Amino acid sequence: MKELFQWVPWFNELAKKVREGRRKGLVEKVKKVAWPEKMTVAVLADGENRADPLTFFYHLASIAGGTAEKRMTIYESVADVFGIESPLDYSNGDCFFFPSPPGLNVRFNRNVEDNTQLLWEIFDRACRLDGTAYDVDLTDTFAEMLDIKGVAIPKLTQVLFLVNPRAFLPFDDRSILPLGLGKFKGVPKDKKMSWAEYLAELNRIREAFSDCQCYEINVICYLWTTKKKYHFLREGIRWYQINTSKDRWTDFDNNNWVDHGKPGDEIWNGEGITRATYQPDLPPNKPDPGDVIFVRSGKHNVRGIGIVYRNDYREPLHANGRIHVLWINKKESIVDFVTPPTPFLQVDAESHKVLTNVPAYKAILGLLPLPPPKEPEPLPSTSNHKLNQILYGPPGTGKTYSTTARAMAIVKGIKVEEVTEEHRKEFRDLRFDSNKGSGQIEMVTFHQNYSYEDFVEGIRPSLAEEGGLDYELRPGVFRKIVKAALDNSHCRFVLIIDEINRGNIPKIFGDLITLIEPSRRLGQDNETTVTLPYSGDSFGVPGNLFIIGTMNTADRSILPLDIALRRRFDHVEMMPDPGHKLISDNVDGIDLRKMLKAINTRISLLLDRERQIGHTYLFNVENVESLANVFKTKILPLLLEYFYDDWSKVQKVLGGAEFIKKSSNTEFVDHLKEDDLTGLGTYERIPGKSKKWEDINQYRSIYEKTVNADGGEPIDEGAGTP
Repeated sequence: MKELFQWVPWFNELAKKVREGRRKGLVEKVKKVAWPEKMTVAVLADGENRADPLTFFYHLASIAGGTAEKRMTIYESVADVFGIESPLDYSNGDCFFFPSPPGLNVRFNRNVEDNTQLLWEIFDRACRLDGTAYDVDLTDTFAEMLDIKGVAIPKLTQVLFLVNPRAFLPFDDRSILPLGLGKFKGVPKDKKMSWAEYLAELNRIREAFSDCQCYEINVICYLWTTKKKYHFLREGIRWYQINTSKDRWTDFDNNNWVDHGKPGDEIWNGEGITRATYQPDLPPNKPDPGDVIFVRSGKHNVRGIGIVYRNDYREPLHANGRIHVLWINKKESIVDFVTPPTPFLQVDAESHKVLTNVPAYKAILGLLPLPPPKEPEPLPSTSNHKLNQILYGPPGTGKTYSTTARAMAIVKGIKVEEVTEEHRKEFRDLRFDSNKGSGQIEMVTFHQNYSYEDFVEGIRPSLAEEGGLDYELRPGVFRKIVKAALDNSHCRFVLIIDEINRGNIPKIFGDLITLIEPSRRLGQDNETTVTLPYSGDSFGVPGNLFIIGTMNTADRSILPLDIALRRRFDHVEMMPDPGHKLISDNVDGIDLRKMLKAINTRISLLLDRERQIGHTYLFNVENVESLANVFKTKILPLLLEYFYDDWSKVQKVLGGAEFIKKSSNTEFVDHLKEDDLTGLGTYERIPGKSKKWEDINQYRSIYEKTVNADGGEPIDEGAGTP
């Protein structure tokens, strides 16, 4: 594994030789190199007076990316001519793990203006950096280099990395930039960056990889972003641990490897994400590139954390196998190890998020891109579903019931009419549980005392450990489901607000009412966020959260729907449907459909259309006995509420049905004058045990004029009680 970094001392020694010989020495030695016939020697292409070290190093790097034969010939000759003693296996491609630019773009001094002095100046300053302390100011030269035609951040930082791989990182599209670091994510080729900006970003990366040299970081990042044979960006990253002696750890550290099965070693000790228990005798050929090796001595001394680069044990009949690793942390006592050992690295099987309890590794994981989660099956378009909608209508029209179908249609990405009973059975399983982090559908009911603290967040009292009173910031249902939607952007979430008009909307939503507008959702052109007053967090609503409200239009005890809420929701009217398939047209000779239509027609004329009788009251009524029960306990009380106990109007709604009688009792009124009695009358409901409740003709008389009632029974003292 150490071969990955053999080029570093070799290039460092070459840079030292070039600095000592200056331009004249460089030209003399370059002429002696055994360049292939007909090859253009880039450093001499613009004339000997314009020979510069950056072109020389960049050209050598491009040769390393060519054929092995050409690389061996030229590098051996350069080492011989410049007197380089550092070993380098010219035949092994792994020994040349650095940026290899295309051969046509290696020159730095091909412009009309002669930049030779500038190129030598930045070369000298770059060589003087010791890799740890930036006591050399490159502000001016860095900016001037970027003014040279054909030189941008990738080319400049690559060549500086070649000159001094301990002090620089190449900000190119093969390693660092694909990680999306800082504000320079995806830097265009013509993007300029100041030396201060480059240095700040470089320091941030190096702080995360605190035990790594720049050339080691380059390899890690390159392997994490490339798709070559040995790449780290894959699903199912595992961790392994091995216990070894302090002396053996020194061997591992110096050579970037671990081995297996030597006397005194403990065997491999388990896979942290695919098994819940620790497996002995784990085959040494198991670790793959990208997996993590955890080395410890005893129970408490953690020696190092490394990423597998190559596993010799995977090669058949390999005599001296090694698992080659890139060490990313080599500090003892990284974590206080316990028995049984706690896995320091886990990868969630669904989200592929890396979980760890090692602080030193968390910072690194903050930089490295994780394997993308498996793409879910694409859902059909949600064009049939509005982000915000309110189902409104009289009671009993199936508004709450309909929310189930609409929520399932949204989650499944289908039309409402395509929702089946099987889908409805899944509704309970999809109910949102913030504690378990599962589910996609939440339901809440608004009422007069419901508040912002219940819905969004608030300070709530709680019992302290010693029995006292404490206070905690507690998120509400809306904030919880918003967080779940943000964390699972590939899923659709639904918040059902039953009786939405019963709540004090300004009090409950506050300034969040703006955030639910489709155009204000996160990711839209007009996306809007607010700062929450309790936590101080920035808050926005994603586009994969749908809101469904229900509103009872018959309840006049509450205020009309808040105007701010009304204009942000699409309204779906749900009125009584006398022809519904669950309403029978023949219950012991009674046509319930005609009966409901007749009642609602009269209510609309005498009162208004928004206070009708919903069709669900007559669902599954199979005989006159069950119909009588519905009338006595549901329909008649609702009519009395609608008409504020105006019995005469209720009687008109019921047509010829004699469920209400005007009393002719004159007892105790003889002291009243005749004028006092004019227009007055007492209405009462027939007794609950009256046979009229189960008389089919009474119900038919509601919608038929030809039915003759039998005259009924006299009102007795039990009137009004079922």
